[in-house]
Amino acid sequence: MFVNEDQKKVANDVDMVDYLLAIGEPLKQEGSYYRHSDHDSLVINTKQNYFTWNSKGVSGNAITYLMHVKGLSFQESVLKINADLGQKEIKTFDHQSCNNYLDEFVYNVNEVSNTDAIESYLIGERGIDKDIVRDLIKTDYIKQDSYKNIVFKWKKDNMTIGASLQGTTLIPEEKRISPDRAYFKKILKNTEENTYEGFSVQIGQPKKIYFFESPIDLLSYMSLYKKNIKNCLLKSMDGLKHEIVFRTISSTSDVLRQQKKDIEQIKLCVDNDQAGNEFANKLSCYAYKRIDKHKVKFTSHVPQRPKREEKWDWNNELKKKKIDRRMDHEGSLCL
Repeated sequence: MFVNEDQKKVANDVDMVDYLLAIGEPLKQEGSYYRHSDHDSLVINTKQNYFTWNSKGVSGNAITYLMHVKGLSFQESVLKINADLGQKEIKTFDHQSCNNYLDEFVYNVNEVSNTDAIESYLIGERGIDKDIVRDLIKTDYIKQDSYKNIVFKWKKDNMTIGASLQGTTLIPEEKRISPDRAYFKKILKNTEENTYEGFSVQIGQPKKIYFFESPIDLLSYMSLYKKNIKNCLLKSMDGLKHEIVFRTISSTSDVLRQQKKDIEQIKLCVDNDQAGNEFANKLSCYAYKRIDKHKVKFTSHVPQRPKREEKWDWNNELKKKKIDRRMDHEGSLCL
């Protein structure tokens, strides 16, 4: 099944609310937002033309909506939107009239030289390897701001092109946006080109690409496999975003092929929960075609979830391994 660039553009540019209402999706208006009647955590922002499904950690445009709500593949979603547009009078979204993207990214974070909050949270609370944390601070990948937030900088050609902010102070339950959002989180507004980048760490040449749901999951994975990971690019999606997966593969491939090299492995290192598994399953049908015609499949690498746990991420796994090692050590001292 093949879709061309024109079909992708049409599907990307469709006015999301107008389209979904036209095909009979149960949406109810709440000011400048629309909420799904059957999935109350799925909200559509009409000003920016994208949806966020909070309970599943998914966000995106009409294509992404069809993939996650209707279970279609990327190609099926693009073709369906194009076919529906041929039968119904549906407007396209005017990207020029909204402030969805910046013309130029501005890094306006008030950094401080103190790193106590970073080390206390990442090393002390999250169990991230101290050498990894301190090396990333030293190389300007992680900074602390005046509010004691951790700033995960997005880098490209040694330039800061974006950032994800992670709070280090627990938010009281009565002040949380949602019950499971215990810490402040923010992605700095960006240009259209940079929006689908993200916090990443490259070790050697990026022949292997690993995708994660958050910077902390990425750092947890690095801590667990510190001695084994090399020649790879580790990329945070800040959620589950297939656009980041495809764009990262494309840009990495371009760089490697200029050096007569190519991608060897693609891993989806997402959370072991319903949303993460659904995301990995949807992408498992894809494969990257190398210049030598060999195909690299998208493989899933998730932490083993303990019984009775509904969700298990790489930081859960890191902390569990640390506890297990400590108990083994204490047990050996008693012998």
